[in-house]
Amino acid sequence: MLDATVRSLPKINGFTLARPRLLPLFGCLAVLLVVSLFFVWSRITVVNLEYDISSLGNRLREVEQDNQKLRLEAAHLRSPVRIERVARTELGLRMPTLDQVIIID
Repeated sequence: MLDATVRSLPKINGFTLARPRLLPLFGCLAVLLVVSLFFVWSRITVVNLEYDISSLGNRLREVEQDNQKLRLEAAHLRSPVRIERVARTELGLRMPTLDQVIIID
């Protein structure tokens, strides 16, 4: 049979020395590590989202400029003077004579 003897801890100046309890210390360090990692991850995510928002803002401005250019081009293409010029020069059309005009009441 194994005989285990318990030794008493030494005393220094009336204080009893005890074994350090490291589990609470490691627990606190683990919680601190998890909180720190979460903070760093959240900051990296925020910075990445800010970059995404900035690039999307630039893209939005480019698309708005393209839209404005297309609106101007559409207005130019709808111009009655231009349409008449294209009809006369490219399509060979001419103004109708009075006998070709039919008035409907």
